[in-house]
Amino acid sequence: MQITKPTFYKEFSCIAGACPDTCCAGWQIMIDEKSLQKYRRFKGPFRNRLHNDIDWKEHSFCQYDKRCAFLNEDNLCDIYSEAGKDMLCDTCQKYPRHIEEFEGLREYSLSLSCPAAARLILESEAPVKFLHGETDKEETYPDFDFFLFTKLMDARNLCFRILQDRSRPMKLRLSIVLALAHDLQVHIARGTLFKTDALLARYEASTVWEWFDRKLSGMEFTKDSSERTLQNLFDILDQLEVLRPDWPPYRKQAESILRFAMQKNTKSISSYATAGAPVFQEVFSDVVTEQLMVYFLFTYFAGAVYDQDAWGKMKFSFASVILIRELFRAECLMNPAEADHERLLQTAWRFARELEHSDPNKELMEKRLGNERLFHLRHMLSLLF
Repeated sequence: MQITKPTFYKEFSCIAGACPDTCCAGWQIMIDEKSLQKYRRFKGPFRNRLHNDIDWKEHSFCQYDKRCAFLNEDNLCDIYSEAGKDMLCDTCQKYPRHIEEFEGLREYSLSLSCPAAARLILESEAPVKFLHGETDKEETYPDFDFFLFTKLMDARNLCFRILQDRSRPMKLRLSIVLALAHDLQVHIARGTLFKTDALLARYEASTVWEWFDRKLSGMEFTKDSSERTLQNLFDILDQLEVLRPDWPPYRKQAESILRFAMQKNTKSISSYATAGAPVFQEVFSDVVTEQLMVYFLFTYFAGAVYDQDAWGKMKFSFASVILIRELFRAECLMNPAEADHERLLQTAWRFARELEHSDPNKELMEKRLGNERLFHLRHMLSLLF
């Protein structure tokens, strides 16, 4: 089996009590069967507490005020300190490491929801590169569409090359990868994947930049369209399961601030786009945008092999970047003196915690983005122009 990891993966180290938040609060921590067996057999003075604070029916740790029962006041794990590292369940040992499984390939990444991982992802100035290796372990997946998977991987690799071409404007880079995924989806829907190589060749040609620049210059994007699409994105957030009680007031305050900024900057999209400047433009740089987009695409795009929705995975990735961007813009407008790189990191991992660690939330967001009447390619492009 092939293995792929971003180069910064091996640099991760948990900062434990120094973390500005904790991964042991805000969501239910499920326990794997092997760890449950270890907890049942555990001997010693810690046994009673261990047994009393596990929900054996749900296969999860009990929570008090949405905090794991074993998380102490110093934000450290009592299982780790009382029973040892080997007694941590599979979830706790792996987080924030994330694994996506495909036939013949396993991809490892770090979750943006972890503050330490978010720092590694967003503080890197160099374009992300990936390490490749092999393991003897092989797993098969019934009905795995290897032909589709190959085309998805080819398309994703091309998206990475386009996004990381720093000689080109970021808006143009994002526009091209959006259009590429949209056109790929047309071939998936029509059953014409055999034409994908020609599609990718067109997007890989050196002429794509000028061709697409002309295409965009012929399109008119209004402030109303951009504002409406952004509001539709925030409406999706309003429908998601709440994992942390401080999230809804934070999100609603940000939305209110952004709405006021839009109403104030009535002349054009560009006048709103500079809202929060110069702090916003300095911190939420093209490099940050690139790293976020590469992160989301690496984590989710290839998953389209299981539902045949490459366009949905692209919209999910792009919408996540835009929402983090706008939440940070609200921070800049509300408190520019404190809207620094640290606040950007916090904005990113707070968003990721609400979205990425709830399967219902991810599924609902992708389902809502599937409404082409609200989120057509043109609508997505309007968020850039």
